[in-house]
Amino acid sequence: MLSVSWLVVHPQVAKVTVRIIVIETQQKAEHVLGELKAGADFATVAKAESVDPTAADGGLLGDVSPDGLRSELREAIQGLRPGQFSGIAHIPSGYAILQIEKSDSRTSEDADALREKSVNDRPVGMDAVSQPLSEQAIVKLPPDTSGLIDVEGAFQTVTKPEGWNRDMATVCRIHDGPLIPILEDNVQKLLHSPDAENLSAMEKMQYHYAAAVLASYKGNMDLAIEEWTNCNSIIQSGLPDAVPMIQEVLGSAYLHRAEMKNGIYDEPGDRCILPPKNPHEHFADSSDSKMAIEYFLQYLKNKPDDLEVKWLLNVAYLTLGQYPSGVPAQYRITAPAQSDPAESIGRFEDVAPAAGLALKQIAGGMLVEDLENNGLLDVLTSGYDSCDHLHYFHNNGDGTFSDWSDRSGLSQIPAGENFIQADFNNDGCIDILILRGGWQNPFPLSLLRNNCDGTFTDVAKQAGLGDLFATQTAVWADIDNDGWVDLFVGNEKGPSQLYRNKGDGTFENISSSAGVDRSAFTKAVVSADYDGDGYPDFFVSNMSGGNFLYHNNGNNTFTEVAAKAGVEASWAGFAAWFFDYDNDGWPDLFVTSDYSSIDETMRTYLKLPHNGRPLRLYKNMRNGTFQDVTAKVGLDKVYMPMGANYGDVDNDGFLDIYLGTGSAEYASLVPNVLLRNKAGKTWVDITASSGTGELHKTHGISFADLENRGHQDIVVEMGGAVPSDAHPVRVFRNPGNANHWINVRLRGVKSNRSAFGAKIKVVAENRDHTVQAFYRQVDSGGSWGASPLAQEIGLGKAVAIKSIEIYWPASKTIQAFKNVPMDEFIDIEESKAQFTKRELPTYRLGAKTALPTLRASQ
Repeated sequence: MLSVSWLVVHPQVAKVTVRIIVIETQQKAEHVLGELKAGADFATVAKAESVDPTAADGGLLGDVSPDGLRSELREAIQGLRPGQFSGIAHIPSGYAILQIEKSDSRTSEDADALREKSVNDRPVGMDAVSQPLSEQAIVKLPPDTSGLIDVEGAFQTVTKPEGWNRDMATVCRIHDGPLIPILEDNVQKLLHSPDAENLSAMEKMQYHYAAAVLASYKGNMDLAIEEWTNCNSIIQSGLPDAVPMIQEVLGSAYLHRAEMKNGIYDEPGDRCILPPKNPHEHFADSSDSKMAIEYFLQYLKNKPDDLEVKWLLNVAYLTLGQYPSGVPAQYRITAPAQSDPAESIGRFEDVAPAAGLALKQIAGGMLVEDLENNGLLDVLTSGYDSCDHLHYFHNNGDGTFSDWSDRSGLSQIPAGENFIQADFNNDGCIDILILRGGWQNPFPLSLLRNNCDGTFTDVAKQAGLGDLFATQTAVWADIDNDGWVDLFVGNEKGPSQLYRNKGDGTFENISSSAGVDRSAFTKAVVSADYDGDGYPDFFVSNMSGGNFLYHNNGNNTFTEVAAKAGVEASWAGFAAWFFDYDNDGWPDLFVTSDYSSIDETMRTYLKLPHNGRPLRLYKNMRNGTFQDVTAKVGLDKVYMPMGANYGDVDNDGFLDIYLGTGSAEYASLVPNVLLRNKAGKTWVDITASSGTGELHKTHGISFADLENRGHQDIVVEMGGAVPSDAHPVRVFRNPGNANHWINVRLRGVKSNRSAFGAKIKVVAENRDHTVQAFYRQVDSGGSWGASPLAQEIGLGKAVAIKSIEIYWPASKTIQAFKNVPMDEFIDIEESKAQFTKRELPTYRLGAKTALPTLRASQ
């Protein structure tokens, strides 16, 4: 929130005309850069998106000497010709993009602005109202109130010892040590110095705003609201254009404090599920909710069509037990809408507290897997906080879990944003890869070797994985079918990397020779043999720029074919996965878009035109290309998913989607989304009837049958990116249904032990003697959150399984089995003639008692 005046020091004589856009986060900056590359007008984007005081003048910084700019900005514009814009430069107040102005492009209004007004007279943080840009428009983003931008920005500027980012304990000491107290002290000294009286209204407002977000970051909402109230007093007379922004900020701050006062971040219960089970349930202390409503109504009085603040007003009324009926009719938004009652599969209930899984944590990963080879699924969680550690919950086999973080050794492993599992050394025990540095700095990975005795050892360095990454995404795949899983790691601040497993516990980096070392702001990497040639390929989802599809040439090299295959489309790409959504035997591709925009989400619910691009579903055309069928199947919608995954919640054999929404801003309170797959032809939003519409930030998601009864529950790691936005884990227990299923766990012999790349075909017979095939490929699910490697396959109303076929990629053999019973857990080992039943206890989460094994009907 600092003024642009500090950017320019001692201008020299050789000057150029410069425009600047300053964005709060790198994620948003990547999105803006993508808009500019797509042809958007720089000045128009600056007006709508920049948080710099020059935004009102289209980012016009004026005539400056490059020598007089800060070094980061001077380097950014070096070599630019008039009309060109830079890449993203990180500065203390955010992420900057600059443009050298063409000599004939300055309008008379620009010239008047420079003559008549100082840059210090512009308000900061103005709302980014969508404005048309020829064929595109700007996506509106909420103002940040969490302090994440300021703290992370300051963290980048502090002096650090050499090698600091190779040791997470050092990162913790720097980030959570004296950094924030120093920042707070500096701001207060400026506000109370003798020179404070000489500050302009804009400068005073900015310093009070800085004090507010620093307090907000730590959860001191009393001080934050006091400082934002000071901002409001200052701008009422001196900066009237900034009034709406502060009104929204204060409304959001009061709403967040209301949630904190009423224990929402400790025992949420049903109170932040939309729609609530009891629509009249309300906060015991409603004072802050009423203040939030007052500020939102003040805002809407002047901007009655603002969808973002309209929605926040609806959420505030929800806390009073007055949603939706109590919301003024002109501002009422019903989301998620109730679908046809016939689409309901029952209401999921959060059983995390009773099961012992309600760990309170900030944003991070979720993994559910049988880590002890006892047939019971254990739960791992992780977080964004560099001072946190991994958390391991052992399945007690009675519907409850025990914290084994210390016993397993994982309490000594620093947290990371995500993780994925594989048996990388083929010893029969599942190992874990920890990913770190996404949205932050390059940090080391951890490869946790499962010692097969309930403990883990980090062997990343010994294994040859000692490089640094800024990532939360990676994928395992056996690229050469030698029986050992290889590792592809995405990167946000450098090229992606591919590590070939040498089969001796070590990996070799073959990124360059393999042809996959392209740089992008990568948010997902996923794998499947999309063209059926027997070798796994890779898809890379990028936040900006085109996506990549790497075709495996069968010789440890890859060819990038995204444009040829029809999946290159550039937009705010995020989570992705391959899955066979229509059960035709070919892997299709799903890619989410992430705009962190409440406005865009409300446009989805209200069926209004979008400014951002929707998520994408690409149907595999069986010829090496894909067709965009997003609109055809009813998925042409824009949400703000962070976590995302898929599973079959109703056991009809068709894979459903759960999107976990959110962003760093406190205002980002939009419901998660459960989309039911209707026979591969369309998707129906069943969020309302299922009770899975959690309003708070959601990250790692796993689909897993925690009760061994044949119904997949949804296990969710939650929380925002700052300490005062932590939230307990949710475990949405599946209400169950009468459909049949089969759970298949594969074990490779010549193929890799984890069976990555193996394909399963189940042919089921229906009551009318027709047959239907269901297909799965072994992987761990979506790209943020990992599900068990054992594949649970719904069979709908089938009366029998006619056959199960397994294709093994290394041996290139097909195993076939007949007379397989339904509603069972089975193991299939490569080359063995018979499958093996797994007899597992069935229990109810939180009940501490085993239940009879009546799985299909429970």
